[in-house]
Amino acid sequence: MTEPVLRSAPPVARHSRRHTVGAIVFTVALLSLIALSVKAVAGWLVLGVLGAVVLVVGAFHYLFPNSRFFTIALANYIGIYACVFIFFIEANFLGVGPTVASLGFMLPLAAFLVGALRQRDAIRRIVETEELRGMAKFGPATLWLIPVVAIGIATFLIPATMPAATLQWLFLGAMAAIALVVLAASRHVTVLLLDSGLLFEEFWDQIARLAEPAFAFLTFYSLLVIVYAALYTVLDRFSAAHHFMVHGTAQDITFAESLYFSVITLSTVGYGDIFPMTDVVRVIVASQVVLGVLLLLFGFNSIFTFAAARRRPPG
Repeated sequence: MTEPVLRSAPPVARHSRRHTVGAIVFTVALLSLIALSVKAVAGWLVLGVLGAVVLVVGAFHYLFPNSRFFTIALANYIGIYACVFIFFIEANFLGVGPTVASLGFMLPLAAFLVGALRQRDAIRRIVETEELRGMAKFGPATLWLIPVVAIGIATFLIPATMPAATLQWLFLGAMAAIALVVLAASRHVTVLLLDSGLLFEEFWDQIARLAEPAFAFLTFYSLLVIVYAALYTVLDRFSAAHHFMVHGTAQDITFAESLYFSVITLSTVGYGDIFPMTDVVRVIVASQVVLGVLLLLFGFNSIFTFAAARRRPPG
């Protein structure tokens, strides 16, 4: 009797599921970050963002169930749209009430959904091909952004003394104009979303290939940070003089402060809250900067060389 053969999922299927899960996690993290950042705008916008994602993305997943990337890209772009929307509300439309602002937020999304329903067959063909259209079609697919950006810029011309009632009508007019542009260009918006989703997947594929050399680089980078942090602390501990100015006071540096100083020195940021006072420690700091630059040069070269070798076909 032959034993049953356990069939595992094909590598491509497992690869696709893994990246789909990663994209979903990224989307949830992005929207959560947006929700936590909302302060000047009332909490209605948080519910509006999450509700829009559920309704619009759910509807598109129902309409086009065979796409692996389209709905994920759509969810991420709704998050980006929410960030831009919050910016314009805070900059130009703080006098707009929550109900009107919620309606304005949903108008372009509803217009895109209506446009997709009107051109369902054409959009289904685009979505289900899951192939990059290239710059020949990707460029024209972004032309609809020009009038949208122009409308956004025009809102900065609204006087700050505008009455609240007039401001609300101007806001709704601007959002309605954007919605009409999205409605007319729904097919091009789909191309942009799909190509962005495919490029996003390729980006994650490249990151996965770079994980091993990047980990080795970060290991050496961390060791260099720790060694110099310990050196700074020991120098200050066993010396009568103070070698560092910490928050405007000459004092012994702690190991935690040394780690922080070592990181900003290696990254050449230099915020100025901690800086060396004596020639001895300045020489040590200079050596760390030089070693850090060399490590960056050799590290990036090794990472790109490793990635190129992995992409090269065997034989």
